[in-house]
Amino acid sequence: MAHQRYSIEQKLDVGGMAEIFLAKAQSVGGIKKQVAIKRVLPNLTSNKRFVNMFLDEARLSMGLTHANIVQVFDVGRADGAYFIVMEYVDGYNLRHLLQRIVETSVEFPIHHAAHILMEACKGLAHAHERVDENGHPLGIVHRDVSPPNVLVSKHGEVKITDFGLAKAVTQLEITDPGIVKGKYSYLAPEAAEGEDVDHRADLFAVGILLWEILCKRRLFQGKNDMETVDLIRKAEVPSIQLFNKEVSDELEAIIMKALARDRRDRWPSARELCDALAHYLFSKNLKVTNYDIAESLANLFDEEAETKQEPYDKIEKLIEEEFISLSMIGKLPDRIDSEASRPLDEFDIAQDNEKHRFSAMEIWGDVAAEEIGGREDLALLVERLQQAEADEKTATENAAKKPSKPKRFLKIVIWLTLIGAAATGAAYFLRNIIMAGE
Repeated sequence: MAHQRYSIEQKLDVGGMAEIFLAKAQSVGGIKKQVAIKRVLPNLTSNKRFVNMFLDEARLSMGLTHANIVQVFDVGRADGAYFIVMEYVDGYNLRHLLQRIVETSVEFPIHHAAHILMEACKGLAHAHERVDENGHPLGIVHRDVSPPNVLVSKHGEVKITDFGLAKAVTQLEITDPGIVKGKYSYLAPEAAEGEDVDHRADLFAVGILLWEILCKRRLFQGKNDMETVDLIRKAEVPSIQLFNKEVSDELEAIIMKALARDRRDRWPSARELCDALAHYLFSKNLKVTNYDIAESLANLFDEEAETKQEPYDKIEKLIEEEFISLSMIGKLPDRIDSEASRPLDEFDIAQDNEKHRFSAMEIWGDVAAEEIGGREDLALLVERLQQAEADEKTATENAAKKPSKPKRFLKIVIWLTLIGAAATGAAYFLRNIIMAGE
């Protein structure tokens, strides 16, 4: 991509709709600044719907100026492709953070995890509360608050990114009813039902992220999309203390309120969830600053230690540090029989530690692999789930109507007796005829 103000240095990532490059912006006097450039994929530039979604993201992001939101500086078009120029965050996203926590023996402090999501809530609160020039609410909902979209810089700053799937009253591209946008594992139950969503869907996703960091495992992850959607619809969340006994009752209550299945039972706003996390930290005298987060990241991503490690030791360490995939814990209908759906207690966990081992990439890799665009098959998945439930109900009712085994056995005995009596009578009648003929 050619543009006189920006020079591309390298490609950073590619998704379902766009690719991201590291670049340098040159200004007056040769002043240069490192930026990130997001460009619509070349094969989608002729797709009006994708272009409109991209422009929606640019329009929303340009109006959001907050320390906890990735800043967008410019939007343009070059070589027939639209692009967005935005702030480059030198650090890690939560997917990398979660993978690293799982892969290493380094314990990530609980209060640091609470601080990161508290900062993310500040950015979401700014977006949710935005109004237009006439004071009317813009109704912004991010709709894709997931591990790749929460960034933590090496200096400990937390920023929300990628409003490409956001919902707002100013959108050019309106989502059709029954179509979901976002990653299945981080949807709110109302989104998984194909219903309209509001800002509380983002709060549910924040609750999932905090639950997963503290428990070091996925919360809603089935063997396939259908199972995952079913898990989300049920929204049966196990106690965090089952997996992390260091988590206090107060912090667990805050997270569980964010994860309430009924949105009316969740925190009313990102601001109030942020205040609850802040009150928890202050009431426990848990000081956390950007410097503390930066130090935790340095310990977690100790590149110098990694390079010093012998190759064979490193391979052995990676093999030994596999992690157990215990996704959703909660009772589901018997028709779904998977390791991800059956209820687990502490005994089950001890047993599963020996039976089922998966690498961290197998657990978290699908978060990066999922397509960014709208998932239009959700309505079909929900329909299939509802049909399966209806079939199960019908089968149960039919089973209730069938005679019990003792009754069926008695009927068989009676019929055999009647058949035997008829056969005996026929044989006696035939014998009399034969004797009379003689």
